[in-house]
Amino acid sequence: MSNLSTHTIHTIQDFVSVVEALRTAVPEPHWYRGISKSSYQLLPSLYRHPTTRSSDELIKLERKLIIRFKERSLPFLSTTVKGMSDWEYLFLMQHFGAPTRLLDWTENPFIALFFALSGAMVASGGMFVDDVAVWLFSPGKWNKKVFSYVSFKGDILSYTDSQAKSYDPDVEKKFDPPDYPAAIFGVHNSPRIVAQRGVFTIFGSNTLPMEEIFEKESFPDTTLQKIIIPAPEGLLLFESLIALGYTDTVLFPDLEGLARETKRFFGF
Repeated sequence: MSNLSTHTIHTIQDFVSVVEALRTAVPEPHWYRGISKSSYQLLPSLYRHPTTRSSDELIKLERKLIIRFKERSLPFLSTTVKGMSDWEYLFLMQHFGAPTRLLDWTENPFIALFFALSGAMVASGGMFVDDVAVWLFSPGKWNKKVFSYVSFKGDILSYTDSQAKSYDPDVEKKFDPPDYPAAIFGVHNSPRIVAQRGVFTIFGSNTLPMEEIFEKESFPDTTLQKIIIPAPEGLLLFESLIALGYTDTVLFPDLEGLARETKRFFGF
């Protein structure tokens, strides 16, 4: 069993201290995921289907989603898709909010904090009702444990790597044998994913949330940690982030980001 470490913070300085302490203790790349409600689980959208629960049925459902997206996305794509792989379609679907086995992370802790706090404000109409959280994740350590059955140095996957083949969104889906999520770099197919320093975990046949897998399978304790921001501190931290330059147009470098930022600036 692994022990999940949690840290409760109250200021932006507290947040930086926790992130720096982990970076110093474990000098390797770290990823971060902000969630607008602390109780939300580390589970991708496909595996949150309201009625379908078995991994076999979810994988079949994914295939149907990819086919439907391929068939109907052509009029909306500005670039050629000739020869576009299913992996590239999967990352594109994730970007536009279609259900996939991908879970979004970022390489930037402040971006994760922004998503957690701004998401909470949107969900509650401008107020902080629930505690929010930022997950801290060591992707190299995670992969080393997931692929411990083979000789693996514990690095982050590219979707072209041999270890990623079992997760390939193809017709004959067979997880052989990894069924746990794996940390993977995605395709930079939009300015947003670049601005947000987006990275991913791709889930296998195990439909448990990552935090439950972490605790049950004896991952190193520093592989996954959680920072909790109490609801009363949310507005103060969000104002600090804005002052540091983390605004909507930085994370959403398009007209939608400009509209969001303008609305917030004028008190909407």
